[in-house]
Amino acid sequence: MEDIAIDIRGVRKVYEIYARPQDRVKQLLFKRWRNYHHDFHALKGISFEVRRGQCVGIIGRNGAGKSTLLQILTGTMQATEGKVVVQGRVAAVLELGSGFNPDFTGRQNALMYGSLYGLSSKEVHERMPAIENFAGIGEFIDRPVKTYSSGMQARLAFSVIAHVDADVLIIDEALSVGDAAFTQKCMRFLRDFKKRGSILFVSHDMGAVTAFCDEAIWIEAGELRFRGSAKETCERYYAFMQTGAERAPESEERAGPTVQESPVEPSAAVEAGATLLHARVATAQDGSLDPGTQKIACFGFNAESKRHGNGNARILDVKFLSPNGHVLDICTGGREVRVRVQIQAVHDVAMPIVGFIIKDRLGQPLIGGNTYHAYKNHPVAADQGQFWEVEFGFRLPILALGDYSITAAIGEGTLTEHVHMDWMHDAVLFKVIETSIDGVIVGAPLDLIQMRCYAVKAV
Repeated sequence: MEDIAIDIRGVRKVYEIYARPQDRVKQLLFKRWRNYHHDFHALKGISFEVRRGQCVGIIGRNGAGKSTLLQILTGTMQATEGKVVVQGRVAAVLELGSGFNPDFTGRQNALMYGSLYGLSSKEVHERMPAIENFAGIGEFIDRPVKTYSSGMQARLAFSVIAHVDADVLIIDEALSVGDAAFTQKCMRFLRDFKKRGSILFVSHDMGAVTAFCDEAIWIEAGELRFRGSAKETCERYYAFMQTGAERAPESEERAGPTVQESPVEPSAAVEAGATLLHARVATAQDGSLDPGTQKIACFGFNAESKRHGNGNARILDVKFLSPNGHVLDICTGGREVRVRVQIQAVHDVAMPIVGFIIKDRLGQPLIGGNTYHAYKNHPVAADQGQFWEVEFGFRLPILALGDYSITAAIGEGTLTEHVHMDWMHDAVLFKVIETSIDGVIVGAPLDLIQMRCYAVKAV
């Protein structure tokens, strides 16, 4: 049990549903003879455990019982039946603004929130500068919470739980309302937290669950439908949502196909005597293949983004541009774009390495590059006060809808042995607001699509 952070055994939650208010009184007076309500089973004997250092995702449709389970875990609701044991301090971000007094300022709510997690008033006051810095809401920290947007509430709530020395974190869709920079800040914190604590991560974002969680639990209609790796659990849930049936287990998949296959393999169609009826080829060259267009809103250089390094050089500007030097607005899939980085040498630098990474809203690296291999034999050194302007040109794939950022960095040395002089998280934020892909993170710009139709001989 020392390795178990959360142990849930046979948890049930039953609500009494009354058709009319007066039926509650009748139930109190006449329950020996008749029930005036019907029972709604929100949870039906849920059992699972979470080990220390694990991140477990919880997925399921709205109304499946996820929020009820989390409220029982945090002690804000009592289970009808079952046992819940949590080892250590639990911190949670559940419904936005839950626990906040809308008439109190953000600072007052942070003090109150911290005390709910067992911190003394002195401890919360000592941590307030760090809480303010993490939340990043500026002067709003001293304004009433009722004036906050949903994103600002999420910032404040998450900032507090990040500074209460919790052993278990419970996150319920809190990252879905923040901007890309704050979401990535939270994900960096959560990845670091995984090294010392346990996390329950509830989300409808299957990509986030798959990328971040070790395992996942699928709850359906109050029951634990499946538990396994985050990838397999999300695949089963996705298949169920699309078809009403789960994907077959691996053992069944290996047993053979469940549908009648064509007796002739397409690649062997001609050799088997099949007759080609008609074919159509679409290519990028003849214009019959739509390369896919994406509309991008770029928010420019973020000079206040979080950065670290020894300071021997400093990034001054980062731009996301079209080949003709304009800030990117509309981009066709597979066409060339530019990332331009301007840097000043604060001290002499002999072996600079400049690079960039494009990340999605969860901080997952998608595209990137650096100058090392191109200039390792002939480095472009700079003396104190001199500037570099580095431009990377590449073909941008088609990105899914969502928020993205560009991280830029300059180091000194080699790829295997170097020091960071300046590393800027979220140096540029941009958003894909229109795209031609669906169901994938990155779309491949295609040069050719060919379809053939054959008449196959009877077997």
